Amino acid sequence: MSLKTHTPTALAAAANSAAEAAGEPDAVEYPERQWIAQSVWHGEAVLLATAALRNRFRDCEDVLVAMELVVYYERGDNAAWLQPDVQVVFGVGRGGNRSTYRVWDEGKAPDFVLEVASPSTAEHDARYKAGEYARIGVREYWRLDPEGALMGTALEGYAATGGRYEPVESVEHPGRGRHLRSRVLGLDLRSRKRDGATVLVFADPRTGEEFDGALEEAERRRRIAEDRVTAERRQATAERDRADAERDRADAERDRALAAEDRVRKLEERLRSVASRSRPSELDS
Repeated sequence: MSLKTHTPTALAAAANSAAEAAGEPDAVEYPERQWIAQSVWHGEAVLLATAALRNRFRDCEDVLVAMELVVYYERGDNAAWLQPDVQVVFGVGRGGNRSTYRVWDEGKAPDFVLEVASPSTAEHDARYKAGEYARIGVREYWRLDPEGALMGTALEGYAATGGRYEPVESVEHPGRGRHLRSRVLGLDLRSRKRDGATVLVFADPRTGEEFDGALEEAERRRRIAEDRVTAERRQATAERDRADAERDRADAERDRALAAEDRVRKLEERLRSVASRSRPSELDS
């Protein structure tokens, strides 16, 4: 695949031209779009890829990972939209509850886009969507075949290089076969079968460690369980500390009572001693 791309500056200029031509772009509505998984395997591949990438970038506040978020790329034209199955955008912040992604508001197109093929979308993804992603400046465009029969290979990746989309680099992971390298994500990707479906597996090129959405979900649940155990331990410790404090207070009260009793006893003894000394003796009477 070899497609011309445009720079963000050129894209912004095109968006402004479209806005001027539209007359009143701010009056145009940019609605949300519904997503329906084309099959069980299609939906699973999308969900697992999203889960894996969200977990990977969970500590990065300036990285947006979104599933089926509509991208509007020409201000004033709500017919100019794309709906990537998964997109990753660096430098825009993940805060807020976006219902759409507007390129002119965000200041850039998505950096990474994944489309999961289905019988009704495979050809559309390969031709029209690829051309549009190239045109608006998406740095990497990836395609995954969840059925293993819709594309020439189960996974394809393309990077914008020298103004064109070219296949991404293929790298070998000893003992785990070949991966495709995403320089945008800083990760290596490969496909694998899971319960019949073809899904994405990611690998850290520095360590070779692999992860996917299912593993990340298991890790998330493990962390939740650990957090729950930690909270229960803290609660038990707090209750033990309260019991110890109550016991210390009771001991202090007992010590104060004993001390008071001792003072009273000594006072009584002193009074009796004084009384005995002041009582007239029989010889004096």
